[in-house]
Amino acid sequence: MTSDSGHLARLCKFSILIFSIPLLCIALMSAPARAQTNATEIRGTAEVIDADILRFGNQRVILWGIDAPDRRQTCQLNGELWGCYDVAFRNLQLLAGRGEVVCYFHGDPDPFGRRFGVCESGGQDLNAEMVKAGVALAFQEETDAYLVQMAEAIQAGVGLWQPGVKFEEPWVFRRRETPGGFR
Repeated sequence: MTSDSGHLARLCKFSILIFSIPLLCIALMSAPARAQTNATEIRGTAEVIDADILRFGNQRVILWGIDAPDRRQTCQLNGELWGCYDVAFRNLQLLAGRGEVVCYFHGDPDPFGRRFGVCESGGQDLNAEMVKAGVALAFQEETDAYLVQMAEAIQAGVGLWQPGVKFEEPWVFRRRETPGGFR
């Protein structure tokens, strides 16, 4: 009798262990996602994946309050095609490539789980620097925080504001060309 009850006890313990492992894995896998959703910032090495979007691992951050030319968007400089997107993309690569980037989240994630953020590196506000260089516009639908930098770029005649440049506001282009108008 004792060998049957010992065997039954071991079988019960084994069953509990086998069924609890998947539950433990599910709990561990969902914990970082919950922490990320509730986080107020993200920091580390940022990969530039668009002219106004950074990626930290699996988390994408859209630069809040600004809008840069879309990947498919073209501009003209003195009547010739000008790769305004490429210029903006490279500028963000230079700014984000200086070292650790910290992005402070604003608002809720978009429908794709991307967060909006004000990002800094080396004490510089990358969002502001993009607008100041004239390679992104202040996006007043989100905030008017970058209007001063846009006025500076216009006055300096840099980037999209240089003489001879013709462009369409990125949000106008995107709403016409992209289903849902998402970046």
